[in-house]
Amino acid sequence: MNKLILSLIATGLLAGSSVMADDFKGSIKVGLFDSEKKAMHQVTVTMIQAIEAAKKSVDGQVVKAKLDEEDDYLVYEIKIKTKEGKEMEVLVDPVTAKILKVDKDD
Repeated sequence: MNKLILSLIATGLLAGSSVMADDFKGSIKVGLFDSEKKAMHQVTVTMIQAIEAAKKSVDGQVVKAKLDEEDDYLVYEIKIKTKEGKEMEVLVDPVTAKILKVDKDD
C-alpha cells in the first residue's frame, strides 16, 4: 500500500528557482515579505485541503506534497501518480486552494 508522504518546507525556500514554462500568479509573492516567517503566516489553506483540491483536478495516488516556492510564489506542490503510471505535478494556491498549474512531472 502506498503511503502519503507529507513534507512541509517552511525554511530554505529556493529563491529564484523556476521550473515553470508558463507564468502564473499565486496569492503569496515571497519577495514582498521581510522574512519567510511573515510569508508563511499568510497561508490559510491546510496541506490536507490542498491535497483534496489537487485530487479533484488529477485522479490518482498522491505520492508527495509540500509547500514550496515556484516563480517567486508560495504554492503547494502536490505530486500525483495516475492509474496510467504518469506522475503529475499540481500547484495549489495556499490562500484560495485554486489550482494554479497542472503539469506532467519530468
